[in-house]
Amino acid sequence: MTLHQVFSVTHTLSGALCLIAFAYKWGDLKRDPGNLALRALCSARLFNGLAYLMLAPATYVRIGEFTGSANLGTLLGQGLIVLAALSSHIMVLSWFCSPEKARQRLPYVALFYLVALTAMVALFFSASLPGSHPIDFEVHFTNQGASDAYLVVFLVTYGLNLANTALHTWPSSLAIDRPWLSQSLRLSALGSVFVLGFILGKLVGIVGRWSGTTALDSAATLWSPLMASAGSLVLVTGYTLPEWGAAASSWRGRYRSYRTLYPLWFALCRAVPGIALFEPRSPRRSLWLREPETRLYRMVIEIRDGQRVLRPYVCDRCEERLRRELQGRGYGANTDPLMEAYVLSLAMERKKAGLEPSDYTAGSGSRQSGTEFTDELAWLERVAEVYACLPSGRLPSPAPCSCTAPVPSPG
Repeated sequence: MTLHQVFSVTHTLSGALCLIAFAYKWGDLKRDPGNLALRALCSARLFNGLAYLMLAPATYVRIGEFTGSANLGTLLGQGLIVLAALSSHIMVLSWFCSPEKARQRLPYVALFYLVALTAMVALFFSASLPGSHPIDFEVHFTNQGASDAYLVVFLVTYGLNLANTALHTWPSSLAIDRPWLSQSLRLSALGSVFVLGFILGKLVGIVGRWSGTTALDSAATLWSPLMASAGSLVLVTGYTLPEWGAAASSWRGRYRSYRTLYPLWFALCRAVPGIALFEPRSPRRSLWLREPETRLYRMVIEIRDGQRVLRPYVCDRCEERLRRELQGRGYGANTDPLMEAYVLSLAMERKKAGLEPSDYTAGSGSRQSGTEFTDELAWLERVAEVYACLPSGRLPSPAPCSCTAPVPSPG
């Protein structure tokens, strides 16, 4: 593949990712339209996405053919990058300055970028730029006064913005104790450094041409765009991480809880048919459940239902004998999760053996104190973990008790 084809693909993908990030944050902006930082963030992603699409060689050439200005794609793309830089600077200003200070600085920041953009437009149209050069524009038109000035204005303006972003976000990421926000700021700084590699590559190629050599052109035509695409991916990830990162972490926690509870829940469903609203399925298939919160909630309820049905098979006397024997075997004083798991296992065995339950119905059989769902879930996870690892054949076998008896034979 030629560089023209490669960068037509990579630039289009980078643009699409930026626009996806814009659409993702747009939902937040609709809920909080007065948030200046959020408006600036959305604008930056939108302008960056459009810039990549303009600079994709396939689009670049068509813009030139349509307008009659072969390299207009450069001005459009890099002009949009300057607008994205302005938006990014406003975003950083809103993040790290008080509202009053941000309002005071905002006009000067906007003036700086708009003056730079105006200068770029004037210099671009005063330069002689024949032929379409979507890949090597910077090095091809070096040593022409107006185009050199244009490139210097663009690269310096964009480079200062990237440095400003990195210098603000990295130190702050180390001082914040909110993990997802800290990671977001760190990635924003890292992405800015990557894109600074784009600036550096362009400057290396330009300085090489100023020195009379083309040996450094690849820094500007190959490595520079690759650094820009890599940096853009990191920035998109960083700016959207607090939302989808927290959601992904929550989903992972729910799935882990589901996998932990599954062996105990499945055993109870087999021992007490009818307690499950949904038929037991592979825990891996549960990965694709449409409402994982509801499914996990149902699982907890169904485990509790199973406990209540099985409770009459093990009375307090059986439990107390089991507790003493477990403590005598060195399991320690706090055997509650083990007791809960073993009592359930014993009750299921007695039911399976055909023993008849007693009239003992003192509660649900749980030793967990707390009524919040999160507390109950955490407790049942501990019980389920112990249940899945019960050392078969090593736990005590309680003596016969009057709480259960064989099912009487007919007649």
